[in-house]
Amino acid sequence: MIKSLKNILLLSLFTVVLFGCRKPEEPVVQPPATTNEMHFMFENYFGNEEIVLNTGNYTNLQGEDLTITKFNYWITNIIFVKEDGTEYAEPESYRVLKGDKHSSLHFHVANVPAGTYKSIKFMVGVDVPRNTSGAQTGALDPNVNGDMYWTWSTGYIQVKIEGTSSKSTETGNAYRYHIGGVAAGTETPRQVTLDLPNTVTIGDKAGSFKIKTDAAKFFGPTNPVSIATTPSLMAPGAMAAKIADNYKHMFSVTSATNE
Repeated sequence: MIKSLKNILLLSLFTVVLFGCRKPEEPVVQPPATTNEMHFMFENYFGNEEIVLNTGNYTNLQGEDLTITKFNYWITNIIFVKEDGTEYAEPESYRVLKGDKHSSLHFHVANVPAGTYKSIKFMVGVDVPRNTSGAQTGALDPNVNGDMYWTWSTGYIQVKIEGTSSKSTETGNAYRYHIGGVAAGTETPRQVTLDLPNTVTIGDKAGSFKIKTDAAKFFGPTNPVSIATTPSLMAPGAMAAKIADNYKHMFSVTSATNE
């Protein structure tokens, strides 16, 4: 009995010594993330008023009253610019944003390299090469976005805005602007560069931007658009190109944070 007790005590002592000599496990250190997402939220406004389709009442820079029943636009070729000036371009970067489809205004860009970013670039509209390559697939498939596409020869509608105004001479006081065209000298895709209000560092955390789209700037002031004078424009040409010079100014970053 005494011998058994001694054996138990020796075994217990050996176990304590054995485990006491083991090195404590070091915590697992996760390598820093090499990529993450950038989240976009576009918010449609007319001046300082958030757009409410069909029921909102607005006044353009020409003093003309209007409602908005449709407001669609392409955001493509997104590029992120780091503090050191290096850039990351999202591959196959084509999205159509529709005012009546809230989910289209919020999207994520995946696999953006970790780093600190100071600005973003994108194109309003579909670039000339993809406009002139015939009917496309994926996000550019006319069967998906047919209301933002004319034909293989005239390409995509870059921005579309429709509604009513007492100043319109069209039936039902309707106005319609479908802006597109890529012929030399009257191209309507427009490049936009936006500085962030503060730098955003992504890696372990994703980045997040809110962008205000101000439809009031569709009507000027760069090139004033009067509904009374031109209540409808649905073809490429010089005036479409002038309106494109307006809509490239519609965008501003209102928030840049992490998520």
